[in-house]
Amino acid sequence: MPRSGSSLLCDVLAATELAGAPTEYLDRNQMEAFQREWSVSGLDEYLQALRDRKTSPNGVFGLKAHFHQLRDELGGRDLDAEFPGLRLVYIRRRDHVRQAVSWARAIQTGQWASDHPVRLAVTPRFDSAEIARLMAQIEREEQHWERLFAERGEQPLRIDYEELAQALAPAVRQVLEFIGVTVPLDFEPPPPTIAKQADELTEDWVRRFRERLALG
Repeated sequence: MPRSGSSLLCDVLAATELAGAPTEYLDRNQMEAFQREWSVSGLDEYLQALRDRKTSPNGVFGLKAHFHQLRDELGGRDLDAEFPGLRLVYIRRRDHVRQAVSWARAIQTGQWASDHPVRLAVTPRFDSAEIARLMAQIEREEQHWERLFAERGEQPLRIDYEELAQALAPAVRQVLEFIGVTVPLDFEPPPPTIAKQADELTEDWVRRFRERLALG
C-alpha cells in the first residue's frame, strides 16, 4: 500500500542480501529505465532480465508492487508461473488518516522517501479534500488486494506499519522465515538507510483533518 512503510521494509530486506533487491520494478518509469540500461524490450525479456540480475545468491527474487502495477503491467498473467514459489507479503497501515496525510505531502513535494530530494519547490498546504480522496483510494486498493488473496485461496503474511515502525528487526525476521530463508538465532538486520518523515506539520494536518471528520 502507498505510504505503508513498504520502502522501509524493502530497504532492509535488500540490505540483508537474503531476499533479492525488492523495489517497484513494475513502476512504468523504472521499467523503461531498466529496459534502456539492459537493452531489453518487451515484458518477457524484462522479467527474465530482472530475475537474472536481481536474484540474491541464495536464489531469492523479490519485488514490491502496488495493485495497479500488477494489474496494468502483468494483466492476466499467471503470477505463480512468472514467479515460481511465490510468497505474498502484504503491508498496510491501520491509521488511514496518517497514511493519507503522508501521501498528500509526498505528492505535493515530490519527496517519497527521506533520502529523496524535494523535487517540487512548493510549500505543502493542508487540503482536506485531497486527504479524503486519498483515504478513499487507500480503501479501494485494500479491497482490490483482499479480492486477489481470496481468488488465490491463500492468505499472505500480513504486516502492519504500526508494528513495523516499533519493531523493525522482528518484522524482517518474520518475512525472511516466511519466504523460506533460514535465519540464524543471532541474526540482526542492517540498519535502514531511510528515516521516518513525519514531523510537526504531519501532526498538525492529522489533527486538523480529524477535527473536520468530527464536525461531519
